Amino acid sequence: MMTDKRTDILKASLKLISEHGFHGTPMSMIAQEAGVGAGTIYRYFENKEALINELFLEIKREFSQAMLAGFSEEHSTEEQFRKVWLNTFKYCVRNPEEMFFLEQYHNSPFQTPEIEAATMEYLAPIVAVFQVAIEVGEIKNIPFEMLAIFTYDVTVALAKRHISGVLVMDQSSLDQAVQASWDAVKIK
Repeated sequence: MMTDKRTDILKASLKLISEHGFHGTPMSMIAQEAGVGAGTIYRYFENKEALINELFLEIKREFSQAMLAGFSEEHSTEEQFRKVWLNTFKYCVRNPEEMFFLEQYHNSPFQTPEIEAATMEYLAPIVAVFQVAIEVGEIKNIPFEMLAIFTYDVTVALAKRHISGVLVMDQSSLDQAVQASWDAVKIK
């Protein structure tokens, strides 16, 4: 069976970085896990930083698409918020390695203005909804980064606890969590 070496390298990197962190995952370990020679990695990626950034962009693109599944500008802001919140939770629970990788990446020095710009492009529909909601007085006029803390960060924290078994998030709990997040950002 023919495999795509670039994809094998990215999958191996995701697995190992999620387990061992950026610094605990040397290129030689990635090569071994991917079943390629160490030099093969450099045919696809200039260096480890380029590999990590490309992996981040691929995961962020996939994650953003998952967040926007079923998203419609015709729904109310609250319905859009609920859809994105629940999609985020479901993605994190179904893709824990990706979630842990994204968390590490967001807290690393790898993020550049170019990477940030690409990320914001993926999230543009969500940002637009928040901007309109602020303009019409539906949600609080606070910076997008703060809105993300009350929404995305809360969702990821709950997904982590659900994955670990510390907190069981059934439909009733999810409904309560979404409502609490919405209550934190809406104008009363």
